Amino acid sequence: MSITDYSIEDVINILKDIDKNNLVKTEHFISQHNERVPELDIIDDFILKKEFSGILKQDVAKFKLYYEIDEKYDLIILIDIKSTNPEVKINLITCIKQSSKRRVRKDEKS
Repeated sequence: MSITDYSIEDVINILKDIDKNNLVKTEHFISQHNERVPELDIIDDFILKKEFSGILKQDVAKFKLYYEIDEKYDLIILIDIKSTNPEVKINLITCIKQSSKRRVRKDEKS
């Protein structure tokens, strides 16, 4: 079984058409979500309804998505794309709430 080397553009297109049934929450994701960001109970809504503010390729099928929670915080969601032709599944690996200052460069602030 070969692993597809996804590009950022591929992920953007996949996320546009993704359905809730194609989001797979790993046990690790569920425990990390409950521990790190329990106040954000509907992580699916970030992926399905919000536009991400950043994306970083981690590996051939692994990506880090950045979503703005508010002015102070971002939600980071680590995903792994699994293709089961013709269907695409997105494994949600982990999520982290972090200061938006880590995303915004100092020389870009107004």
